[in-house]
Amino acid sequence: MKIKSIMPLIAALALIAATIGFAHDPNGKVDAMNATLTPLKGAEFEQSFLQQMIQHHQSGIEMAKLAKDHTKRAELQQFADKMIAAQQAEIEKMTGWLKDWFKASPKPVANEAADKEMKMHMPMLSDKHNADFDKAFLQMMPQHHHMAVEMAEQAEKKSTHSELKELAAKIAKDQQEEIKQMKGWAQGWFGPA
Repeated sequence: MKIKSIMPLIAALALIAATIGFAHDPNGKVDAMNATLTPLKGAEFEQSFLQQMIQHHQSGIEMAKLAKDHTKRAELQQFADKMIAAQQAEIEKMTGWLKDWFKASPKPVANEAADKEMKMHMPMLSDKHNADFDKAFLQMMPQHHHMAVEMAEQAEKKSTHSELKELAAKIAKDQQEEIKQMKGWAQGWFGPA
């Protein structure tokens, strides 16, 4: 009798552990973008960070644009609109720095492995509507944000340009706040994970 009463607790703890593990490290190793940034330093790090964060933001915007016609929740649509505007502004700033500091333009794909993974995961979101979309969005976007937070934390430590350090700190702070908001909605709308 006691085993039956603790089984839901064990299942819940296992699910939470799996979610935390996936958010940090979906495949048992560091995500593709953070892995390629880790060994880099100086200008090489900065240029790669800018290229990859632009790509990362573009994929986040692509996910957020789906909210317009995939959810009925006004707060999720407003959240997505705000996220799109903020990340588009950051892309413009980072594109300017690429040009000014490195005489470079954003690459169509800065990280092939991350691009491949994103293309594989998009149908898990784009094929859903209403509550199914909301659940998937509130699971996938915090994971996506977590990768950006880790990238930004590297940039805060390794960047030589103070402007980039400041932007990285802002990205980390903003996306951590958005993760908290999304996790709160997920729990409020759909119960504990």
